[in-house]
Amino acid sequence: MKKRLAVFAVSLASVFALRLMLMETMPVFEPSEARYAAISANMCRTGDFLTPMFTYKGVYQPFEGKPPLVFQCAGAVCSIIGVNEFAVRLVPFVSFLILLALLGHAVGRLYGKASGFLAAGICATCVAAYGAAGMCMTDIPLTCCSAGALFMYACYRKCRSIGYSLAIGVLLGCGMLVKGPIAIALFALPIFADAAVNRGWRGILDMKLMWAVLPFIIIAAPWFVFMERAHPGFLKYFFINENLLRFLVHDYGDRYGAGRETFRGMAAVWMLVVTLPWCVVPLWELAHRRFGAFAKRDFFLCGALAITAFWCLTSRVPMAYLLPVVPLFSAWLGSWRCSRVLLWRSLPYAACIAGIVSAGALCAGLLFTDKMLGEASPKRISKKCFAYEFYHGPWGEGAPQ
Repeated sequence: MKKRLAVFAVSLASVFALRLMLMETMPVFEPSEARYAAISANMCRTGDFLTPMFTYKGVYQPFEGKPPLVFQCAGAVCSIIGVNEFAVRLVPFVSFLILLALLGHAVGRLYGKASGFLAAGICATCVAAYGAAGMCMTDIPLTCCSAGALFMYACYRKCRSIGYSLAIGVLLGCGMLVKGPIAIALFALPIFADAAVNRGWRGILDMKLMWAVLPFIIIAAPWFVFMERAHPGFLKYFFINENLLRFLVHDYGDRYGAGRETFRGMAAVWMLVVTLPWCVVPLWELAHRRFGAFAKRDFFLCGALAITAFWCLTSRVPMAYLLPVVPLFSAWLGSWRCSRVLLWRSLPYAACIAGIVSAGALCAGLLFTDKMLGEASPKRISKKCFAYEFYHGPWGEGAPQ
């Protein structure tokens, strides 16, 4: 066991050190990362931490597509250590570490400490999650909040502690301020799917779970009230257009571009992609007709499949939407008994793969799109170019000249 923990520690330390180095050296990428980085920088430089602001099509205006928590935290970090690439990317990285801690705690409490460490190692070395952990995006913080709440719920089912119920409310409240009601959906779907499969409806109605409502309202409600008063019509646009119509109709009134079109069912493909290289293990087991690991109706497996099925219903599903599947898949895989030795032995190799693929992808992006990245980006600020605003402004000064 000590040898396995040593391998675990060395592997994770190595991949995290590489990720921190890449966070510092790589310029922000257009368009999404640069846009979020610019909003965070604007908060820091203007001192306005309530309203996300950025320049879009030549007009300095509120950004109503996302809640502000990630931007606020990144702006606060910028206020402390300066406006740079590392500062705006630190919040998703710390969120990833918190997610691993919650994952390890929950799986360790349910299946033993060895399984907890193994599950955390699997999650940390999934290439997609590892790569996204160092990007100035909202996907990893959302995954931390929604999946973390599910892990606290799994622990709550075992001991019925009000502390876990309060933790669920805190995480969901933060998730609401990270990306909106999708955090609630990603939490509720696995619970209802598990209740339907295992006939556990009574557990959902446990009154102690109602304690989660109090911290949720205290954390999430005030900012939405403020934004509606400051910008009438915000709630309608955010909840209806951004979080409902965008998944149902082609022209949903998006103010900041258009949703990414794929095809219905693409989420199943993305699920396999985001769990690489570890998805090979269950596929190998299935190929050899070892169905024992799949016969158990596990809560985490139900959750991963429920989220994937949910996103299969829409054609507008970027790969990042499937990142919440990664910690649930890791928890399920880490709880295996039959392949534990194989999983432990595979951990260093998976760490190498994650590091090499992420570094290669980022370097390739820098090599082939250097004219659109970082300080080399054009001065024109539009829906496709935001890096200039992050590096040079304007910061609360109005439209660029």
